[in-house]
Amino acid sequence: MRVLACVAVVGLAVAAIPVAAAENGTQNGGLSADYERCMDKAVSTVDMLNCAALESRVQDTALNRAYQSLLRRLEAPRTGQLRVAQRAWLEYRQANCAYVSNPAGGSAARVAGASCLLEMTAARVRELRAFATEAAGR
Repeated sequence: MRVLACVAVVGLAVAAIPVAAAENGTQNGGLSADYERCMDKAVSTVDMLNCAALESRVQDTALNRAYQSLLRRLEAPRTGQLRVAQRAWLEYRQANCAYVSNPAGGSAARVAGASCLLEMTAARVRELRAFATEAAGR
């Protein structure tokens, strides 16, 4: 019964992603079309986790590029502030998604934890890009 409840919760959360993305004005919340296609084809938890692992590489690359782009636009002491903020954000993301990925929640919680990492990273990429755009305008 517990597993069924976890699967239902994850299912509702996944179903809400397109709605949340539409509310944010983006089609897929910053996640790649390849990830969306992969998840559409996934038939098992292992498939979903493999999709997440592939997308994690995409999101990490985007995060690093956005971070470096912003750093290049900033002057001291803002660069130091950004480094401190980014380190704190990375720790927060890890702790937050570890909580979401409840060890007692079974395989559905692992998928939820992986999704948490992807969604938080995509949101941070959008945030860093917005900061870079703002910094370029100064």
